[in-house]
Amino acid sequence: MKKSQFLFLAIIPAMLVLDMTSLFAQARFEITPYIGYQFSGSVPYTTGKFDIKDSEDYGLVVDIPLPFRDGVELELLFLRMDTKLKYDEWSYGVITNSETFDMIVEYYQIGGMNVMDIPGSNVKPFGGLTIGASRFNPNGTTRGDEWFFSATLGAGVKIIPSERIGIRLQGRLLLPFQWGSGGLWCGTGGCSVGVGTTSVFLQGDFTAGLIIRL
Repeated sequence: MKKSQFLFLAIIPAMLVLDMTSLFAQARFEITPYIGYQFSGSVPYTTGKFDIKDSEDYGLVVDIPLPFRDGVELELLFLRMDTKLKYDEWSYGVITNSETFDMIVEYYQIGGMNVMDIPGSNVKPFGGLTIGASRFNPNGTTRGDEWFFSATLGAGVKIIPSERIGIRLQGRLLLPFQWGSGGLWCGTGGCSVGVGTTSVFLQGDFTAGLIIRL
């Protein structure tokens, strides 16, 4: 291959990379620390029930507008909740053992969202979907961390009164999944309980955050 042809073929992808970098550089990133309240669920099984208590949650969202289509953004999400996990074991309808201990729940997610731009309005409705992993850490027990594949589905509004600052209000469904049979915790003794292929804990939250546009 001639040097001129090689240089031409090498310049084309380099120009495309530079063009993409320029497009992302022109995009206005949004960093949103938020706080909210999370509603957690319970998982019944043959001889008892696990119940994660409702509690405050907090986290950080990073939104990056994509140059390929207006209104589409890449979203990176971190969420944490410090709560309690209660385990009840029963026999013939009577609770025979009940334990409560600290629980940390964390979500690490990546996904996309679609933001609707209403002409003449500072309010931008949005909806989004993310996938990733969730960590359930039962403090004070002999059981270790449990990691689950998870997804979130949310909708809300961004209120942007200025070029740099805004408010984000959102409701969200949180879905940790466990594929196949597995174990959950049942207290300081370290016993486990098998569950099937299903959502382990159906959770949801409402949050408010401060949008910082860079």
